Amino acid sequence: MIVVRGKTYSTTMDAATELGVSTKTIRQYINRGIIPPPPEIRYGVRMLKHFPPEYMQLVQNSLEDYRNDKYRQQQLLPDKQR
Repeated sequence: MIVVRGKTYSTTMDAATELGVSTKTIRQYINRGIIPPPPEIRYGVRMLKHFPPEYMQLVQNSLEDYRNDKYRQQQLLPDKQR
């Protein structure tokens, strides 16, 4: 968590902890388009990604859909390709 002008924001680390993955995995999910980019806030001269509760719900739904699609694709492969 980070506090900017009296408001608390969840960081990449907070999101990673909530999802049970590493911060690197969160960045990879965003870069690969598996999850949408999170909103950003200005923190001094930097722009920080933050992860509000409504965004985290969207991420959880996106990951569930991604994992279900991947599972369905694996079920369609012949045994030799699995």
